[in-house]
Amino acid sequence: MAALGALLCAASAQAHLLPKQTVTINLLDKAAFCVVSVPVSALQGVDDDGDGRLSLAEWQAHREDIQTQYRTGFRVTEEGNPGASALDWVVPPEADENAQFSDYAIVLSRIDFANVPRTLTAATTLFGTRAGESKVTVKVTRAGQADVAILEPDAASYTFFRGGLATFAAFLHNGVEHIIDGTDHLLFLLTVVVAAVGWRYWLAVVTTFTVAHSLTLSLAALDVLRVSPTIVEPGIALSIVGVALLNLLRPVTDVSHQFRSRLGVVFACGLLHGFGFASAIGAMSIDGSTRIAALAGFNIGIEIGQCLAVGAALLVAAIVGRFVAPAVRAAAPKAASLVALVCAVVMFLQRI
Repeated sequence: MAALGALLCAASAQAHLLPKQTVTINLLDKAAFCVVSVPVSALQGVDDDGDGRLSLAEWQAHREDIQTQYRTGFRVTEEGNPGASALDWVVPPEADENAQFSDYAIVLSRIDFANVPRTLTAATTLFGTRAGESKVTVKVTRAGQADVAILEPDAASYTFFRGGLATFAAFLHNGVEHIIDGTDHLLFLLTVVVAAVGWRYWLAVVTTFTVAHSLTLSLAALDVLRVSPTIVEPGIALSIVGVALLNLLRPVTDVSHQFRSRLGVVFACGLLHGFGFASAIGAMSIDGSTRIAALAGFNIGIEIGQCLAVGAALLVAAIVGRFVAPAVRAAAPKAASLVALVCAVVMFLQRI
């Protein structure tokens, strides 16, 4: 009992620092100790005042209901064995310096298994309905090993400690989806691609962007260098604004000085986007045997998604270009940049 109390105290301290959309599971012998952040928007009937946050009064009134929904919506099994739930506890919410409560609840739980788990499967349906709440990063640790996965509604379960190949494949899929579903990254690619015409330009800017974001993604994912999302996310929106304005005010020619300087701009923006990519896979500063496989899979997935997005945009432009007047084709890049500019300004205001 004393050991359990000590673990809960440690877990509670960690819970107050737990990022949103994050699950940590620590395997100790035959038990799994879980710290889970659950978006308030994923819980039914607990947000009495409709402000999207869990207040202390709401916690007191609905603690048991939160526990029930947690047990139904979050599962940890070992080769099909659900184990025995020994403890569930919803951490009381704390107000910040502005007297605002959190928009997610922290739940601590302990699950006992009959044997020491060789693999562990985590599954959840507790995805929020608000922006940014459709993915959950899950980190599982045991005896100096660690494994990480990203769960989302159409891939809501993952089996940990299966080996490097399975981890690589899972994060490859996550990387592709992150680009395809990422409005900000797609807008940036659009502003870069429409700035000039020619395979030399397209290959140069896409390669420059790839090298830059791969560098900061690796540094951030390995916890060598990190930048707060409160800086990165608005900064990504501003990078779109900046490139769109350059397209409108200083068009690129394939052989001019603007072409070379544009590569520098793209490289700088790519460094910023890399930190954004890293936030999507959570903290990976762990000594897990699959860490490199996860990082490589996610990075390659990003490149595949990026190539698919650029290829699709160029294909559509080529097809449409056959049926429109030359004047319309000439005006299209500036029109696209203007649309991207407006969207990015709105995005920036939302993120600050």
